[in-house]
Amino acid sequence: MRNYKGEYTTPDNKTISAHSEELLGLYLDSLTGQKTGTSDSTVTTRRREVRYWLAFCESNEIDPLAAETSDVRGYIQNNTDLADTTVGSYYRSVQSFYSVVENDEAHNQLTLANGHPCPNKDTIDLKNDYRIYENQSEYKRQHSLSSKDIDGSRSPSNDILALLPEQVEKLFENVPGSKQQTRLRNEIVVRLAWYTGCRSDELSRMRVENIDWDNCLINVRSAKLNPEEHPKLIRRDVCFPREFKFQLKRWCERVRHGFCGVADPGEGRILVTTHSDEMQPTQINNIIKSAARAAGVQRPLRPPDPEPDDDVQEWFVTSHRIRRSAITHWVNDVDSLDLHQVRRLAGHARINQTMQYVEDDDEQLITDYQRGMNR
Repeated sequence: MRNYKGEYTTPDNKTISAHSEELLGLYLDSLTGQKTGTSDSTVTTRRREVRYWLAFCESNEIDPLAAETSDVRGYIQNNTDLADTTVGSYYRSVQSFYSVVENDEAHNQLTLANGHPCPNKDTIDLKNDYRIYENQSEYKRQHSLSSKDIDGSRSPSNDILALLPEQVEKLFENVPGSKQQTRLRNEIVVRLAWYTGCRSDELSRMRVENIDWDNCLINVRSAKLNPEEHPKLIRRDVCFPREFKFQLKRWCERVRHGFCGVADPGEGRILVTTHSDEMQPTQINNIIKSAARAAGVQRPLRPPDPEPDDDVQEWFVTSHRIRRSAITHWVNDVDSLDLHQVRRLAGHARINQTMQYVEDDDEQLITDYQRGMNR
């Protein structure tokens, strides 16, 4: 269901109804029947990402078999805070769904009421319409700024751009808000993003009753992983520093339910607004971007030097950049954490995802080797 502004909404989670599960199953059956050489990894990706699309349709009361181009555009716009390659993959899965359904001859249920909503670039062009660059080399040509061009940033690999810890900490004292309670809530947002490295939709779904105060843990549900494929990672514990415990507990137990009149004092989402017992990922992202502007660490990435009338397509500091910065910090600066521990904290399905954040340091490698071999 769209919000009061008529905007598309993001589903709370990626679960879907029995009817949509049946539709997903028919699509996958038709996909493997039409394209007999489809790899297992492709089927796995399509199963996961078409499920995301069907969840979005349910959340916005869209019949997926009658979806129009505007609905697909709404889906893309609701995911623009994700990496370009991720948005591109999501969109290709939507295209796959409709291409397979359009050509299906085996299932009577698979009939499109309005035809294919996004068959080619004539309907939706990710690059020109949304400045989404799926091709990495082309993206890098457009994405002309690197860590050496941006004060207070680091680049552990060609694909990762992160803030230094001291730059992130500047955001804490520069959160927006005209009232003390609002500023406290917004500081909680930024600190949780940095301390836990969670995605914005994972932050949005954090619940008071899932906080382990004794061990400074919060149990969260992954925003990306499929429970059937990764049953041990679909829920994970993320940590926060003990010195943050008092501030977070004060918000949860004393301030939160007074700030939000519809919030339950003992349970529910940690992050709320004055009028809603849940905060949307886009609101979280906007708070972080506003804090970065006030702290003087925000700048446009695309275009790198915008004219006064240009729309900025990508900002340097976003909720996803805070996540990447936290993981980069854990991997390279926190000696007490090993890669496998960081992988679990970050909710990565594979260790090679975590390895992308490692900064090469040949001098340290030699020192560590000699120390280990000469014991």
